[in-house]
Amino acid sequence: MSDKSYGIRCLRVSEPSTFEACNAGLFVSPAHGIHPERVIDSYELILVRTGPLVLEEESTVFALRQGDTLILWPSRVHRGVEPYAWNTSFYWVHFYLGSNLSDSADGGVSIPQHCRLPEPLRLTELFLRFLDDQERHRLDKDYASTLVKLMLLEIGLQNSPNFSAELGSQSLAIQVQALITRTFHEPLSTSVIARKLHRNPDYLGRVYRQAYGCNPTEGIHRARMKHAKNLLLLTSMNVDEIATACGYEDSGYFRKVFRRFFDMQPRRFRMLHVKQHLNSA
Repeated sequence: MSDKSYGIRCLRVSEPSTFEACNAGLFVSPAHGIHPERVIDSYELILVRTGPLVLEEESTVFALRQGDTLILWPSRVHRGVEPYAWNTSFYWVHFYLGSNLSDSADGGVSIPQHCRLPEPLRLTELFLRFLDDQERHRLDKDYASTLVKLMLLEIGLQNSPNFSAELGSQSLAIQVQALITRTFHEPLSTSVIARKLHRNPDYLGRVYRQAYGCNPTEGIHRARMKHAKNLLLLTSMNVDEIATACGYEDSGYFRKVFRRFFDMQPRRFRMLHVKQHLNSA
């Protein structure tokens, strides 16, 4: 189940382990205040969605960031150490464990009390499923308990040697590229993408660069320039209209980026294509 001393603990979850889920929620910072000091009779699992969160359980301080998980133990005092940051948000769920959990180090999956997940979106999806059913008043008791068990097993999986962080990174890069492809015409930046995918912008940028050889900002420009080229060749839209259609509010900046990609201005690009088309007829 756990060690018997204070400090960082691990849960050990095995097939006979029984759970009783209570309730869950998403906390969004009001930009003031601090987590209250309290003792609860259930376990609490926290997944940080955005921003920092610093909590203390007994004498152990946990400095959490986006993608971190923390399990708070029942019957132990926990409190906030620092006031909520303006951008702090986290998912939480309370649950009870059955008394038949094994203390054996040989069986079950070890769940660290505090860790950083390489793929937090996988755990986020389980939280969203729980919250959606809870909000619709259709959350079956057994199903809710199964979701909690899946949450803990997901944490254990992502902390096991068999979990490939490289594959997780590739998956994230693909998600970023898919988002760029779908929404390049909207106001878009690395920070916006990171917020949509619940990721750290720096980490997201590194993963994307490893996969595509450039940062997400350049990836956005590439998608926009590809679309701009098609509009220049296939429509009669003027340059200002094309700039807007590609997601650029400033047509002058659009021209600057276009010149960097194609070594000529958009109007010249269109005229050159028309001449080539006529000469080939």
